[in-house]
Amino acid sequence: MKISAYGFCKDCFSKIIFINEPFKDRYHIARYEGPLKDAILRYKYSGKKSYARYFALLIEEKIKRENIEFDLIIPVPLHWKKEFLRGFNQCALIGNYLSKNLKKEMVQNVLIKSKNTVSQTELSEKERKENIKGSFKLKNSKIIKNKVILLIDDVYTTGATVEECKKVLLKGGAKKVIIFTLAIS
Repeated sequence: MKISAYGFCKDCFSKIIFINEPFKDRYHIARYEGPLKDAILRYKYSGKKSYARYFALLIEEKIKRENIEFDLIIPVPLHWKKEFLRGFNQCALIGNYLSKNLKKEMVQNVLIKSKNTVSQTELSEKERKENIKGSFKLKNSKIIKNKVILLIDDVYTTGATVEECKKVLLKGGAKKVIIFTLAIS
């Protein structure tokens, strides 16, 4: 079983359903199903931190193919309690690899999650939007002023989380926010 450059065996990689069309500055690598879904779940909940490197390569390839220009990478933040319990922020690890590979700055602790919300996984779309509303804050808006931000998240379900982050970043002075997720469900 030969492993591809993206960490999947050839058979698993062939089962990933890639998405080629962006939608209004929202880019998703693939559908949240099959081998990619399994890998994301292992990454987030079984501590397979090494997967971040492969996920970053998938995003990097799409950024280069689409010729996407941006100034800063900002990962969707976790509340400090959730990050402490998980042991890492999955979006920040991916962002670190992207930052190194693309030679772009990644900033953390600018956009923070100030409200420890319940997990979005079991909520309806309406409940997700209400749950996440007002839970993100900017710590230092000078850093993002007039910048094009690449906002990194792992899974796009209803978009409530990334849209709330985008709203806060734009209100804080960002010129533009481009949303990038590994998968869309």
